[in-house]
Amino acid sequence: MKKKLYILLAHIDDFECSCFGYLFKHYKKYEQINIIIATTWPSKVPIWEENLKLLPPSIKDKINYTNLNFEQRTLNTNFDQVKDKFYSLTDFNSRFDILSHDANDTHTDHIVLNQIAMGIYKYCNKFVTYHSPSSIKFDPNYWIGLTDEVYNIKKTSLDRYNIQNEQSYTKSGYYLQSEEHYNMGRAYLLENFSHDDYKYYEAYKILKWLSNGN
Repeated sequence: MKKKLYILLAHIDDFECSCFGYLFKHYKKYEQINIIIATTWPSKVPIWEENLKLLPPSIKDKINYTNLNFEQRTLNTNFDQVKDKFYSLTDFNSRFDILSHDANDTHTDHIVLNQIAMGIYKYCNKFVTYHSPSSIKFDPNYWIGLTDEVYNIKKTSLDRYNIQNEQSYTKSGYYLQSEEHYNMGRAYLLENFSHDDYKYYEAYKILKWLSNGN
């Protein structure tokens, strides 16, 4: 049975950092993939639009993209408004899965999105959180290997962003600077003594996975 996927993200670049593996592995299960991003930032918008064009038509044609247009770093202040907008976009009459930020994250915008997504935990068939560069004590139980093709799309997408054009207090953050940064999922995988045939990985945490929901 086909169903819907809701990918809830705080910032435009969060998708590129964390979600390619799940999207490419599972897209065939969904009749619609809803990417809902809570905040916008002028310099990121054209990059995001170009990055979507890198996705193959079999995925891109299923994507329904919505930006809630809040300012970055304001999601805690606007918690109820963000929640109401997200819930109003959710089809509670269909089966659906949720992919969103993890609770163990240091970015306040990410934490807010996790809390909002958890508010409808009981209604979804699957609830999966993804590792982001600002995660702490992330405890993955699901690793997805990236083919060279998918990894190259991910890296190309991230390389287009520039921390100097961000709403950053210090301008000393990074878009992933080395192969190790791009491939943090593999570090988690090796630490847990798993072995697979992929060079690159993304790491996820499954909180709910109902088999009867496909």
